[in-house]
Amino acid sequence: MKYQCTLIVTFLMSLTMYSQVGINTTTPKSTLDVNGDLALRNALSTGGTDAVNGNPGSVDQVLVSKGAGQPPVWKYANIPFMENSQYKLINTYLKADQTGITTLSNTVAASAPVTSNLNEDFDPAKWVKIADLATPVEIKSSQNKVTYQFQTGVELVNKAVGSGSSVDFICGIFKNNKLVALRPDGITAVDNAPTQSIFTLNYTEENVAKGTYTVEVACRKIYSSDVANNYFRIGINIPTYGPTPNVNNTSSNAFSLRSLFKIDIAELVTYTN
Repeated sequence: MKYQCTLIVTFLMSLTMYSQVGINTTTPKSTLDVNGDLALRNALSTGGTDAVNGNPGSVDQVLVSKGAGQPPVWKYANIPFMENSQYKLINTYLKADQTGITTLSNTVAASAPVTSNLNEDFDPAKWVKIADLATPVEIKSSQNKVTYQFQTGVELVNKAVGSGSSVDFICGIFKNNKLVALRPDGITAVDNAPTQSIFTLNYTEENVAKGTYTVEVACRKIYSSDVANNYFRIGINIPTYGPTPNVNNTSSNAFSLRSLFKIDIAELVTYTN
């Protein structure tokens, strides 16, 4: 009789250690196999032991798998959850430049016509690119929004004439050498001293065709009150100006007038059953 009790205890311990429980299934595949909906009314804890409670996570954390045989862990999501038919930012490109454009300064005539049109081809006889801002981008979805943000400093001085000198210019965004965004602006210098201003261009294209593109920034001069003596630069300072003797410019530097170019690509979020 004593021998039989020992066998029964051993058998029960074996069931306790290795049994699986199935709900709505007679063939459970895990320690607990639920074939149906699960309603959880309180905390879900992970990684606990017989002596220590598991981790219930914190607000805004999600449960992340660590792979087979490993307990999941709570993590903060690095990106916001998106609803169907919302745009999601998927890529951002950022470039900076301090070399700017120096070849539209004094002795360089304005280009014609004074207006430009979207989709016109890049013409090196009129436009000058800021080389370091060239950015390769890839569009992966046909439903998208591509936002361009360009900002740069502009400087003008005319020592010969003094007050009242001015320059008008256009800066534009070229995508594979096609003009997709532009804005004209102007600057006026007074009192025989360098004058600075800030130029900005913000524009959004929608539903750009899928593919790879090179996006660039270029500018052109469309008017100058004194072609011979108007010292003019975009994205960089004028270190000295003349004509004779040369005067050192101490009111600006290349960093303060540098160019910044940002491209944001957002795609439409769609869910299919």
